[in-house]
Amino acid sequence: MRSQMRWGIALTVIGAVVALLVPFYGIPLVVIGIALIIWRGREDVIDEIKE
Repeated sequence: MRSQMRWGIALTVIGAVVALLVPFYGIPLVVIGIALIIWRGREDVIDEIKE
């Protein structure tokens, strides 16, 4: 598992827990975590296109 995937999952889980207590601070963490998961393979795609 790549580092971005680990950070994405971790931030999503932490953000979900924080969102239960303080939604204002938890929602951005969830959004960042989901973005890391979605864009995890962009470098691989870019490298394949270059070659």
